[in-house]
Amino acid sequence: MKKSFISMVSILSLIVCFALTGCAGSEKGVGTKIDIGAETGAEAGAGIKTETSTEAGAGVKTETGAEAGADTKTVTGAGAETTTYTNSGNDAIGIIGAMEPEVRTLKEAANIQKTTTVAGMDFCEGKLGDKDVVIVQCGIGKVNAGVCANTLINDFGCTKIINTGVAGSLDNNIDIGDIVVSTDTVQHDFDVEAIGFARGEIPYTGLYAFPADENLRAAAVRAVSEAAPEISVFEGRVCSGDQFISTKEQKDTIINNFGGMCCEMEGAAIGQVCYLNETPFVVIRAISDKPDETEIVEYKEFEKTAAEHCAKIVQHMIEGM
Repeated sequence: MKKSFISMVSILSLIVCFALTGCAGSEKGVGTKIDIGAETGAEAGAGIKTETSTEAGAGVKTETGAEAGADTKTVTGAGAETTTYTNSGNDAIGIIGAMEPEVRTLKEAANIQKTTTVAGMDFCEGKLGDKDVVIVQCGIGKVNAGVCANTLINDFGCTKIINTGVAGSLDNNIDIGDIVVSTDTVQHDFDVEAIGFARGEIPYTGLYAFPADENLRAAAVRAVSEAAPEISVFEGRVCSGDQFISTKEQKDTIINNFGGMCCEMEGAAIGQVCYLNETPFVVIRAISDKPDETEIVEYKEFEKTAAEHCAKIVQHMIEGM
């Protein structure tokens, strides 16, 4: 009796095993591959990365950071592909300058603790006062600026973005050395009027101007009055394009189409990326030239001084926030 019972158990076990094997391969050509990897470092904040992929066309990628209060963002696209990004939750402030003089003063003051290179840009993590900051030189132009801003937000967890640097005046009342704080930003060289959109309008958004954060604007204006009371500060539109504006004709075209207080080559791209990521931003620019008056030689002379002055104001602003 005992032997018969054991034989029956053995037979049932074999049947179950065959059944499970059959289920796993029941659909021809459909397989599931799961790769799970964990990376753990000795430093605080080490993260765990898990990747799961399905050969049938659905993929899931999850990145989780170990720090408390991590912020998670999930993006779902076509093909049932879902990506979840988890940021560090450290409430860092991203600071972008296009050229080396625009970030040098800030990097020297920030006691940089870690530098990470992404897309050819060095993202320098440190502190200004008691604030966590990530300072980066993005290079000139809207594409560089947009890539940089998106990386700061989605890879480094920055919850505020400040763009610092120099610009050309579009208003005769704003002189070399004065400061412009953005109310909003536009791309003066973006033009798809031929297919029914307003000049500068980003198709299918209904927008051509991206508003700066009011709290960051107020903090920037206050920083100018406290750190450099002898300097005039103006609040208004910042116009960006992939052009160096050097003639009166170029300047007049921008003013006629958009108004604006100054022109440069990065701020509006940063504004649009921050808008898409629901991240507060402000552009702070020191005037280095007046397109209808200043010679290129004079611009090069004023550029360094204006950039360093603007950086010191940004430093004071962050330390007081």
